Amino acid sequence: MRPITARLECEACVSLQHEIWGPGHGDAVPSSLLQVVPRVGGLVAGAFAADGELVGFVFGLPALVNGTFAHWSHILGVRESARNAGVGRMLKEFQRAELARRGIGCVYWTYDPLIARSAHLNLTLLGARVVEYVRDMYGTTTSPLHNGLATDRLVVACDTTPPPHVRAAARAQKFANCSILTAEPRAGDVLAAEADHARTILLEIPADFQLLAASEPVRAAMWHAAARMHFERALYDGYSVTGLHRDPVASRAFYIVELAPPEAAT
Repeated sequence: MRPITARLECEACVSLQHEIWGPGHGDAVPSSLLQVVPRVGGLVAGAFAADGELVGFVFGLPALVNGTFAHWSHILGVRESARNAGVGRMLKEFQRAELARRGIGCVYWTYDPLIARSAHLNLTLLGARVVEYVRDMYGTTTSPLHNGLATDRLVVACDTTPPPHVRAAARAQKFANCSILTAEPRAGDVLAAEADHARTILLEIPADFQLLAASEPVRAAMWHAAARMHFERALYDGYSVTGLHRDPVASRAFYIVELAPPEAAT
């Protein structure tokens, strides 16, 4: 893991974007911008294999959020052959450490709320917190990763100097009696009603949305629409996303959404 500034390495980042998001990806960040941004406070960092091959990179811009200097992490990409090896997490941790060294206290980014492994990385491993749900943030694209669906995104914020990890106990909680928001109820599910203001609700997403989208696009579109409705409803009702619960036995994935106690809201 190291910063990238050289022109040839920036060009390799462009090639990697087309490899990951498709050769016709019109939103690829050009090499010229990748070279300029580090000069004005941004960051481009790469993950390199032992033979020098670029296997992943992260790219972000300086930002001003609510009057405070921050960082907007725009792209995180990892070559398919290097996925599930922790490369994405290492890039984000490298980014966080470098920003902390510069005195930047918070980094923001977006991710697809339907991708369970991204939610696990961002919420469980990195400790990011959800601050907003945005409809079709980047427009409908031709990238095969987006499956022709609107690019709804969760905006998350992550402190660069995180407190000690305290979420393990919460993740170990039992959720058998929690109400569920889901597109496909199963036998035994307790469904969240419109008037339900339970302390904790589970918001279900597919365990593997990309596989579902490739094999059953109509079902995938239904899950996409349901997730949008459920997220917007929960956030409007004052709930916060506090984590991800995965049930490997039932092959299900749920966001944990919790209502703040009255004293916390005042």
